[in-house]
Amino acid sequence: MDIEKLLEEKSAIVNKELERVFSGNIPNLYDAIDYHIETGGKRIRPVLALLTCEALGGNSKKALPFAVACEILHNWLLVHDDIEDGDRVRRDKPAMWVKYGLAHGVNAGDLMAQKVYESILNSELDNDKIVKLMEAMVTASVKTAEGQAMDINLRQNNEPTESDYMNTVIGKTAYYLSVPMVGGAIVAEADNAIKALEEFGRNAGPAFQIADDLLDLTEGKGRGEIGCDIKEGKRSILVVHCLSKCDIDEKARLLDILNKPAEETGTEEVLWVKELFEKHGSVDYARKKSQELVEKAKASIEGLPEELREILNYFADYLIERKK
Repeated sequence: MDIEKLLEEKSAIVNKELERVFSGNIPNLYDAIDYHIETGGKRIRPVLALLTCEALGGNSKKALPFAVACEILHNWLLVHDDIEDGDRVRRDKPAMWVKYGLAHGVNAGDLMAQKVYESILNSELDNDKIVKLMEAMVTASVKTAEGQAMDINLRQNNEPTESDYMNTVIGKTAYYLSVPMVGGAIVAEADNAIKALEEFGRNAGPAFQIADDLLDLTEGKGRGEIGCDIKEGKRSILVVHCLSKCDIDEKARLLDILNKPAEETGTEEVLWVKELFEKHGSVDYARKKSQELVEKAKASIEGLPEELREILNYFADYLIERKK
């Protein structure tokens, strides 16, 4: 199976539908959304919805509105996440709220939120399936918002545990990574696969977040610099592990840097934190943890059809091996 080719083909289908959904001409709204969406993205979530549906014997054309809803959800969350974190760069370009202004950024995110549900309601499916898809999307949206609140709250915690971190990232990532696959299964009338797909997301989502934590130290996640998470005071798994290993003086300085306003944290301080992570093996620990979660994700889908397992295993590896 040429998964790269499938990804390219399905992404093109999703992009065409996104253009149709956001075809309005109100200035500082539809053009702002187009700008954000066109800054990049692999369309992983909608492609997962389409491929899952096909692999389970369903018609992916009927799953397209839900797949597009998943991509809109993803981008809506990114727009508001940039505002919440004060991130001014997204995928090496000015974030939407920076280019169009804070008020337009919030409003565009609000419209995107409603387009998620409009897209599902416009599906050519029976009412029972539409209700199931709406329920799955509402659950994912609520859990993700709760996880984001937990993440913001965690930044005030000077004694974060790995359990705190995992509960947070499961909320932030697991549900909205698994919901495309769950939706694909619903459209394909393969409800017996849903539990395994949810378990896959419960492990692959946190693995993705840990890989994201690591990317912040190396590639900068398309934000124009490394260490944005450090400047924002995020209690990443690197921070949690390091705090459990460093001495009293190191811990005091690390917390001092993390608790500073982002604009007051200098490059030298970021590099000091990075070196501290390396000194105490936090980088290696995070890589190992991410890989362990990927293996758990793969094990959770052993009972699913071979074609679907091949697809999901590919994406699980991609999530932690990507460079941006």
